[in-house]
Amino acid sequence: MQKKLSIYIFIILASAITLIIYAEKNVIPLKQAHSHNDYLRPQPLLDALNNGFCSIEADIHIVNGDLLVAHDLDKCKPEKNLVNMYLKPIFERVQKNNGHVYAVPSEFWLLIDIKSEPESTYTLLKEQLLPYKKFLTRIENGEKVEGAVTVVISGAVPRETIEKEKDRYVFIDGRLGDLDTNPSPDLVPWISNSWFSIFTWIGKGDMPPQELNKLKEIVSKSHKQGRKVRFWGAPQTLECWEVLYNEGVDFLNTDFPKRLSEFLKNKMK
Repeated sequence: MQKKLSIYIFIILASAITLIIYAEKNVIPLKQAHSHNDYLRPQPLLDALNNGFCSIEADIHIVNGDLLVAHDLDKCKPEKNLVNMYLKPIFERVQKNNGHVYAVPSEFWLLIDIKSEPESTYTLLKEQLLPYKKFLTRIENGEKVEGAVTVVISGAVPRETIEKEKDRYVFIDGRLGDLDTNPSPDLVPWISNSWFSIFTWIGKGDMPPQELNKLKEIVSKSHKQGRKVRFWGAPQTLECWEVLYNEGVDFLNTDFPKRLSEFLKNKMK
């Protein structure tokens, strides 16, 4: 009886592992899908990866010599750290998938929003990223080397420090002002901005023509400079996603991975 039970347990476990592997191999990478505040999901990281997201966002604080993941300092818990929640599982997949996060090769972005003192947080972040350097998009001797994961720093960015580094494995999340100063896209590959600091449209009905023209202008200027575009706080309605998708916005910011995944997959059809 005990032997039969062991066999049944083995079969169940083997079946579960097979299903997981099958599911991972059949995930469709969605280049425009950005998981905003990913750590708030029921399953941080996994909910986004299972839906094919190619951009993940995590906020970090430096606490007692470690980088903890949370939006607010009082929500930090020692077990919820950047290494265990994001770095280890992401790069385990990269190793398993021959240098890519997904079985189907695709670019992948990790947006890290610094919420604590920028210089000390960045110093520790570099230490924690170092073991994965060979998998990271980086600048070496002034040349860009493409990797499986591109790390972009947002929030309290130690910009001057990063700009001075000749060799680095992080990039900067820019703002609209960067479209005027035009830094190298190898330093600032993204332009991100708050939606409602630019637009009033709440994602219902038609977007006002003057605001639509402003959106077109931002996207066009960004793309001409070789940058991607993201808006945080944009309405998470189908009407808004439709406009952003049609106008070429590179990342659709969402708190609802499955809903956005379904929208983008329908577009691919």
